[in-house]
Amino acid sequence: MPGCNAKQLALPIIAVGGLVGLVLYFAKRPKKKLLDRIRKSIQVIEVKQVTHDTKEIRLSTGDKNTVLGLPVGKHICLFAPNPQKCLQSGKWNGKDDPDQGELEIKRSYTPTLSDTPGFVELVVKVYRPSTVTMPDGRSITWADGGKMSLHLDSLKVGDWLAIDGPIGLVEYLGMGKFKLPGRMTETKHVGMLAGGTGITPMLQIVSAAMLEKGDSTKFSLIYGNKTQDDILVREQLDELEKHSGGRFKVHYTLDFPPEGWTQKKGFITADMIKECLPAPSEKPLILMCGPPPMVEFACKKNLEALGYEKKSYVNM
Repeated sequence: MPGCNAKQLALPIIAVGGLVGLVLYFAKRPKKKLLDRIRKSIQVIEVKQVTHDTKEIRLSTGDKNTVLGLPVGKHICLFAPNPQKCLQSGKWNGKDDPDQGELEIKRSYTPTLSDTPGFVELVVKVYRPSTVTMPDGRSITWADGGKMSLHLDSLKVGDWLAIDGPIGLVEYLGMGKFKLPGRMTETKHVGMLAGGTGITPMLQIVSAAMLEKGDSTKFSLIYGNKTQDDILVREQLDELEKHSGGRFKVHYTLDFPPEGWTQKKGFITADMIKECLPAPSEKPLILMCGPPPMVEFACKKNLEALGYEKKSYVNM
C-alpha cells in the first residue's frame, strides 16, 4: 500500500482490536438483575390468548441485558388496585373482603420464563364470575371472580404493572438440594402436587434440574385441572418428560375428563398419591401449589394419612 508506514497501519488494527475487546467484554459481562426487593413498575410488551380463560403476558425487564433474576422456586409479588366495588361494599364473592379494605392488593406469581434477557413471561388463568366445585366436594359461586386475575386480564400492550421480589419459602439450589424456611434439605426424589396455575413453580424447578449438568434428581408430578382445556404449559411438561431420561414423570388428572381420556380422573386422592409419588420410605420432599382447598383437602390430609412426615411436604 503506497505511502503507508507501520504507525499508520497500527492505528486501525488497534481500533479494531479495541472494538473486539469491547464486544467480548460486554458479551461476557454478567447480566443485570431486575429484582432487588425494591418495588418497581415494568411494561407489558405482548399479550397472547392461550385458552378460553388463560393468557400469556410478556413484560419488559427494561433492556436486553437485564434478566429478572428470580432464584429457582421463588415468586414475584404483583400489585393492583382493590376494585371499587369491593371497597364500597366491603365484600367480594359474597364474603368479607379478604384484603380488609386495603386500597391495593398483592398476589404471588411464578413466571414461566424468568431468565431470558429483556423480558419475563407470566401465564395467567383468569377467574371470572362462575360456580365451581371445590376439592372437598362443595359447590361455590364466585359472584365477582378473582381480583388479581381480572386486573391482569385487563392489561394491554403499553400498560405498566408494579412488581416486587423475589419472595417465597422454597429455593432449589440444584443437585437435589433445597433451601426451606429455617433449614436445608436434600433428596433424590421430589414429589409434586399442583393445581391450575400452581404448575408454574413446578415447571420452573424441573426445567432448572433438567438443564443442570450432573443433576440426577427425580421428579414425579400430579397435576390436577377441571377440564383438558384448562391444562397449562402441557407442551412444555410433555417435552420435559420426553427428554428427561426417566427422571421426570407427569400424571394428569381431570375433574371432568373427555370421552377416551386415559389418565387420572377426579380430585387428587390418597390412592393417586400412593401410586404416582415417591413413598415416605424414600424420604422425598413433596412440593404443593394450587388453590387453598386443594392443598388442604386433597394434599395435606392425604399425605398425613399415608404416613408422610409433616416436615417432608411444603406449600409453595
